[in-house]
Amino acid sequence: LISGTGPATGWVSSRVGGKELLVKSAASSREREAASLYCKRLETAKAEEKSTDFIFVRNAFPWKSQNQICSSEAREAELVAELELCKKHGGAEPTKVEEEVTDCDGERVLICQHCSLPLGNFAYTHTRERGLKVLMHAECTAQVMSKDLRMADADRKRQEVTLKSQRRDEFDIGWKPELIPTNHNSADKLGSNIIPHGMCCLVLQEGGGVRVAPTFEPAANINLEYLSVALKVRRLEKHEPLFSLDPVDAKQLLTKAGDPEASMQTKRFEPEWLAGTMLGEVMFQADYHLKELSMGECDQPVVGMKSCFELSEGDGFGKEWQAREWFVVRHASIEVSEDKVLVPSLRMGVEAREQYVSQRGLEDAPLTRPDHPLVKYAAAFTKNFDLIAERKSVVCQLREVAKATIMAKYLLESGFQLDDSWFRLGEVSNPTCCLEVPQLWNDRSSATIRVQDGKIMHAEKGDAKMHCVYGGVNFGIDRFRLAGPGGRAALGRPASSLMATTQARLAGGGPGSQQY
Repeated sequence: LISGTGPATGWVSSRVGGKELLVKSAASSREREAASLYCKRLETAKAEEKSTDFIFVRNAFPWKSQNQICSSEAREAELVAELELCKKHGGAEPTKVEEEVTDCDGERVLICQHCSLPLGNFAYTHTRERGLKVLMHAECTAQVMSKDLRMADADRKRQEVTLKSQRRDEFDIGWKPELIPTNHNSADKLGSNIIPHGMCCLVLQEGGGVRVAPTFEPAANINLEYLSVALKVRRLEKHEPLFSLDPVDAKQLLTKAGDPEASMQTKRFEPEWLAGTMLGEVMFQADYHLKELSMGECDQPVVGMKSCFELSEGDGFGKEWQAREWFVVRHASIEVSEDKVLVPSLRMGVEAREQYVSQRGLEDAPLTRPDHPLVKYAAAFTKNFDLIAERKSVVCQLREVAKATIMAKYLLESGFQLDDSWFRLGEVSNPTCCLEVPQLWNDRSSATIRVQDGKIMHAEKGDAKMHCVYGGVNFGIDRFRLAGPGGRAALGRPASSLMATTQARLAGGGPGSQQY
């Protein structure tokens, strides 16, 4: 016997059940010292009666002891032994971990696997990767769940960005400034002696006509291609160009909610041949970008503006809803400068109205709440319209379209004699224009976790809520009288009567409010 109590010599059993109990070995002094220290720790733990199963207290045998560091071979041997034990009890990793430590009073306590503090009387089980279950505080569980939800939401957003980018390329969604038509070719077609390379304006002539002249004043600038298309629409259709984004089949919103096919929209132009022109493209891209801004798909152009989702969360307006918003002209007039330059003056904005789904399709609600998220966003957009137009190219171009539409109404109602070349400047640029586009903003999901008095009182992941936005571009310029008796310009006085077609359209609520 090398150490311990008992007879120094005698008979012992060296094998039991086919297993070796004693192995003769030439033990070194270091190994004898380690074995002696091992026995002393067992005796000390048993004498103090710290635990009934003191043999299995792992912190009684630390890796480091008395400035001695266990060798890597010893660590590897212990890990191999634990792995063999795990395989012996099922061949799988443990599915539950209950880490225990001994406090200063010698009691074994469970600790939280998130903050490493004692668990107390209540604990929650949280499943980690590979099915590993751990115990944590309610607050820690809520933090981990919130972190997991944020990570899942970030992954979902990355996937959505990729998918939406593909859909935008597929359906040609997104304004490109290089598509802006220049006045150089248009002025050449009109036979102008002065070919402007930048902005141009219209100047009154003595014989009752107008001519093209260069200008450095943005307020007097007129895009000749937009003007030509607006003139053609006014002469043939007797109204301004109109555009709306409407559901392909509004009845599917009741029967197929959440189906991507049910959220498809159709471009509706009046007249239909506007679909391939640059004027029609500007109206579509501006209206679509307005929907993206209002639903939070893009960064807001003005600091402090909130999207509809942010307004919904702040006011508790979390239900599903449908609504429409459209561009309007709130004031329109034509002014004549001292050098006889025609200057269109206008003030634009956005209006919104709530809708509901009936058996006949989408219909305007009898009364729209003034605190509806889309109504509040439309008011904020109207307030900052001029600033947004300076920062968003497509909104700026829509304002140029509105100026051209106002000028076209004034020229025709004032009886100016225009050559046919004025009506042929706006050619069809995209004859294969796709008339159906998807809504890329129509759903939003949320999750809530509430902890009270150390308990998780409420934790659930909400269903995705549908938010459909329709509308379009309806300037409403026919409400204003732009030309008085004798062809003089009138400063935006309301017209006493409206055209029959416009009266019917306004009675129906404008584009996007058709009943299906």
